[in-house]
Amino acid sequence: MSKFIKKEVYRSFRYLIYIFPITIFIYLFLSDFGQLGNLLFLTKNLFPEILLGLFLISFGYVLRYYRWRLIINSFGFYPLANTEYKLWLASYSFTATPGKIGELIRGFFLKKIFNIPLKYSFFSILLERIFDFISVIFFLFCFLISNSKNFILPIEKLIIIVIILFVTFNFLIKFNLINLRKIIKLFFNLKIKFSGNILKFGDFSKLNNFKNLLRVNFLIKITFLSFFSWFLEGIAFLLLLTKSNFNISPLLATVTHTSAGLVGALTMLPGGLGLTEAFTVFILKYQTIPIEYGIPITSIIRLMTLWYISLLGIISLFFIRKKVFEND
Repeated sequence: MSKFIKKEVYRSFRYLIYIFPITIFIYLFLSDFGQLGNLLFLTKNLFPEILLGLFLISFGYVLRYYRWRLIINSFGFYPLANTEYKLWLASYSFTATPGKIGELIRGFFLKKIFNIPLKYSFFSILLERIFDFISVIFFLFCFLISNSKNFILPIEKLIIIVIILFVTFNFLIKFNLINLRKIIKLFFNLKIKFSGNILKFGDFSKLNNFKNLLRVNFLIKITFLSFFSWFLEGIAFLLLLTKSNFNISPLLATVTHTSAGLVGALTMLPGGLGLTEAFTVFILKYQTIPIEYGIPITSIIRLMTLWYISLLGIISLFFIRKKVFEND
């Protein structure tokens, strides 16, 4: 295990050493098409908003840690928080990995120090990602409802179409034109292979205390923490746009930021680099925000989110390195 962790830590440091400076240069270059001025100027002009935004984002991660504790506690594991929160934060060293799958290394940390079986920590991390996805869909759905009049196809017609598709789907299942059992079986046979460890979806229902995850009060807490933590990042993005004299709603700012992140994650590119920024700039351009402002503001929010939490993860990993590597 320690050999794998050391390899991942080395790879993460090497990745940051090469990719971070290149990313900064690209941000600078694109922000003012080679003049290297617009991003620096906006950063100086938006400095108070950046500090406030970092505070909001940091508080959002406090909420996510609390969410994590609720999940892992529901399985009957209560690792010492004074050490475990450092392990949790250290796993974010690997945020800029394809699909954020590098965060699964948290399971190895917990296995090494607290002897928590990998299947429980892996599933808990997967559950975090599921609720993050639900949050993005929720904000997008709210946006579609609040702006239904601006779309070619009104929301009422979309609802009718969804109902028709649902009825059709049930009809196909009833007459065995779609074998739902095979689809479910195929899903539960899906596997994630990570450093020689196989995570099989079908094993989740066999986890001890799995029913605790289905409690209504638990689901409400997890959902609220997920929504609010992502909303705080949307507000941080909103602060940058508002100070730059662009009128945009909190919901639209949140939808833009979260949906772009989702698109980037689905591409399985490291950190969603490139496509996440491009998607954000595209949406801002659609909202009549000029590219010469959209690019630097997008660059700043990415530095405040992806690279900020990666840096905190590296710092946390430095402080707990002895506990992770001791007795090897």
